[in-house]
Amino acid sequence: MRLLARLIKPKIHLSHSIVDYQNLVRKKLRADPENRSLALAQAIGATTMESFHAQGDGHVAVLKAHGLHDGMAIYDLGCGCGRTAQALRRAGWRGSYKGADVVPELLAELLEKCPDYEIILNFTPQIMADDESLDIVFHWSVFTHLYPAESYLYTRDAYRALKPGGKMIFSFLELEDQAHDRVWDANLSRIEAGQRAEQLDAFLHRDWICRFAQDAGFSAPRFTDGSDNSTHPAFWQALAILEKPV
Repeated sequence: MRLLARLIKPKIHLSHSIVDYQNLVRKKLRADPENRSLALAQAIGATTMESFHAQGDGHVAVLKAHGLHDGMAIYDLGCGCGRTAQALRRAGWRGSYKGADVVPELLAELLEKCPDYEIILNFTPQIMADDESLDIVFHWSVFTHLYPAESYLYTRDAYRALKPGGKMIFSFLELEDQAHDRVWDANLSRIEAGQRAEQLDAFLHRDWICRFAQDAGFSAPRFTDGSDNSTHPAFWQALAILEKPV
């Protein structure tokens, strides 16, 4: 199989997120070389293939709740091995899909499962799409592993790439949600023990996201609590929805 990805050379060095994530994925693959799909699913947070598929279906439900329909151009930032992409395929969605990630092994798996989707190996805090060409930019648990300034750069570039009326939809961790305490507590325990975390776990405050949105040009964000299941399955992480004014 040939990896049909575009390699975007970095202008800004994001070594912590790239190296940590690549190391995590390769560690999982070494631990279970006979079950590649499961190892990759575990590297992005699923414990079983059943949970991997259920999470992907939940992602699609969120996107549909916020306006996804056939014919749209969408961009999956941090697409991994295709948790959302494969769910879109299962749901019968038709449109233009681009997925970007920093781990070649994950992208190879996505391409194998969804060979007609476009994938991009990109190490920069940029959305690799033309100006005003996208309807939705989405990402799940990406800003949870970046410094705030890096998250803002992605937000600003998403605004550029979105059509008027387009949306950026993403998940994040917040200290205000007690369900997220387990991530905070695990980080504290590792630091107290003098251990290095496998990757950065970053929390964002809703006020910060409002500031990012304002500075980038978006309308005031809307938020969904991680436990909210009123319009789609509860996501666990909080959700932010940023819309580009028409």
